[in-house]
Amino acid sequence: MHPVRPLADDDRVARAVAGDPDAVRDTLRALLPLVRRWLVRLLGRTPDLDDATQEALTELARFLPRFERRSKLETAAHKITVRVAYRYFGQTKELALESVPELPDPAADIDARILAREALARLQRCLRRLPAKRRVAFVLCAIEGCTPTEAAELAGTTAVAMRCRLIWARREIARMLEHDPYLAQWLPRALEEDTP
Repeated sequence: MHPVRPLADDDRVARAVAGDPDAVRDTLRALLPLVRRWLVRLLGRTPDLDDATQEALTELARFLPRFERRSKLETAAHKITVRVAYRYFGQTKELALESVPELPDPAADIDARILAREALARLQRCLRRLPAKRRVAFVLCAIEGCTPTEAAELAGTTAVAMRCRLIWARREIARMLEHDPYLAQWLPRALEEDTP
């Protein structure tokens, strides 16, 4: 197996759009870690995570011949992944949650890593109780770092609607977790209301 080149490889994307099976495979391989990370953040660790990942990649493969390259392929992949995640909201059963790889600092002591893992598990349980649209708003803006305008484009809505969903999501999460000792150090930053 040969190493996959970075996603920004214009030649490979052009060949994938033209239908070259090797380029399609390599492009999907390059997108896989991103799609998986986005789905973990949107759905949590669920039994359907692998199915959702496969469905998103299948939709991306079907989309590639129609990709006009007016935006980055990453943006289109993110939008498709959000649409797939919507289909899985409410269908998932909770499993023990492992941390998203970049959240806890690997150099941190074991107590800090355990605390981070427990905080993430509690936040995911809280996110599962949010309505789907508010959950997407919170994940895209507070966790992924998108602006409400960028998140609105990914979710297929207006920036005003995204801002409203984000405000309501933050209020609901704050109410559910206001006395949670595990989330005390992360919650204030994620719940800041001054998002552009």
